[in-house]
Amino acid sequence: MNKNEQQSTVNSSRRNWLKSVGLGAGAVALTTSVDSIMGDLRAAGMQTEHFPSATPNVNDGLIRLSSNENAFGPSKKAAKAMQSELLNLARYTDATVEVLAQKIAEQEGVSAEQIVITNGSSPILFGYADWITKNGNKLVTSMATYEGVPRGAEFMGADVIYVPLANDMTFDLDAIEAAVTEDTTAVYVCNPNNPTGSMVDAAKLTAFAKRVSKKAQVFIDEAYIEMSDAYPANVQSKLVAEGYNVVICRTFSKIHAMAGQRLGYAIMPAEQAKRMGGMLRMGGVNYLALVAGMASMDDHENLNTMRSRIKTEREKLVKVAKELKQPFAPNPQGNFIYMDTGMPHDKFAEKMKAQGIKVVGRTWPGYDSWSRISVGTPEETDACVKALKAVLA
Repeated sequence: MNKNEQQSTVNSSRRNWLKSVGLGAGAVALTTSVDSIMGDLRAAGMQTEHFPSATPNVNDGLIRLSSNENAFGPSKKAAKAMQSELLNLARYTDATVEVLAQKIAEQEGVSAEQIVITNGSSPILFGYADWITKNGNKLVTSMATYEGVPRGAEFMGADVIYVPLANDMTFDLDAIEAAVTEDTTAVYVCNPNNPTGSMVDAAKLTAFAKRVSKKAQVFIDEAYIEMSDAYPANVQSKLVAEGYNVVICRTFSKIHAMAGQRLGYAIMPAEQAKRMGGMLRMGGVNYLALVAGMASMDDHENLNTMRSRIKTEREKLVKVAKELKQPFAPNPQGNFIYMDTGMPHDKFAEKMKAQGIKVVGRTWPGYDSWSRISVGTPEETDACVKALKAVLA
């Protein structure tokens, strides 16, 4: 086969693949199509050994309720937006990043210059940990919270003070404020908190941030904020708009169900955003994530439906925890609950795995018998409820 014939075969395969991944095709058809095009490319003489596996072995039979993924999947409008842009990946994405930044700015009431967009929120969290080490090296946060900033800061040599949770398993803002000194660089608040799912009162958090940010920058991680019952009243981006020394971090991995596509952003003082943005974006942001993110932001009906569906599944886990008389963090507001299983967390994980359910196989210091359990689809959550009754009854 000559080069022209080979290219014709590749182009034909590509067109067939694009046609096959329409919205009605579903995941099975997508996998089949990818496998098919790989075969066509090899038949055309193209070396494909360097390609990632088209069908990675993640289907081990377990229901995965361990990573707070949104099992309901992304907006169909987001999927369609990605599909329409599959052949437009040749350019770097700086201009598109600016479009999304402006869109976020309009939604949050801030300026586009105050926004940093990255491939997922993880670069922001670890970049911020690095910022802490270069600006005083001291962080105050809570026990049993998301590790991105505090563990990253510890790894880089920062001094991290962990304040115990309040009795209701929320951030103890009074105790945290008491731990802040003139030498403190930053305070990290995850709201809703991961792993507990609990939230602090919005008005109390606003007042706290206004006071504390006069001494140290306040970083509020709102990864799950859009899942909360009182969204958007709980958001704190107004603090940045009003000039307070506050950073807000968000992700498209949770309610937007784009964990595999990687898109996140932070809202912060403009000069800080300029410095951190240039470092964190590096070669640019995933183009398909950008177009999907914008489409998902506009799909308000889907977001409202998603919030309701997640709450329905979350309440199933709350109900079974009550039935089994297992303590749990009250009033969870993410897509998970945090429950005392009455046994070492690794033993609980093993027992749940034997029932076909994967839960977090680790714990947070001081909570060795507690486990975070994510919600899934109705069928997955129902299977989890059945497994919990078998393991804990």
